[in-house]
Amino acid sequence: MSFTRRVKRVERLPRREVLQALARHYHHLQNEHKRAGLESGVRRRIEKRLLEVRERFDRLLDEWVFEPESRQAWQEHLHNRSPEPPGPPGISPLVFRGRSDAGAIIEVRGESDLEVEIDGAFVERIAAEKDFAAVGHSFSFRLDGTQFEEIFDASPEAVDALADFLDGDGAPPPWEHAAELLEDGLIDRHFAVTPRGRRALARREG
Repeated sequence: MSFTRRVKRVERLPRREVLQALARHYHHLQNEHKRAGLESGVRRRIEKRLLEVRERFDRLLDEWVFEPESRQAWQEHLHNRSPEPPGPPGISPLVFRGRSDAGAIIEVRGESDLEVEIDGAFVERIAAEKDFAAVGHSFSFRLDGTQFEEIFDASPEAVDALADFLDGDGAPPPWEHAAELLEDGLIDRHFAVTPRGRRALARREG
């Protein structure tokens, strides 16, 4: 990986998106906790999950947010549902990452207009209507005559954990893998699976 790309990957660590996802899940658990019976096993399980999410949230704040005022604002957002603070900044979502036969790495990011980079250097903008919504096992993108085959950086453990969560057997969201799943464009900040995420899951299933 080139130095430029390493720097950009650090800049694109989805700090804000992970904090948003954790806070959203925490608020959902709070709502479930209010509805659960006072002495029920369900309530106790929810209390355990609330503690786990809160502890992870606090650890990430310590690692990622250095300004005391911003940390306090995120705590207020978590516990009292106050507005989200402005920092840290969000990332531009990844919709495609691929490799050419010559080893060049392409990344396509964005929501409305999509930005194309090759080996960390901006190349052009393309219309968002360009079809990156395919969900099959194999996917590629051609630019100026060069074919890029899709690649994924999320670990097999992260993809497996995401698949287990989607199976609906009661497994909690794989928060320990949230950062790499978000960074690799497999989920959005609502923990919903993206088309790129569907393609990663399809490749996993063979």
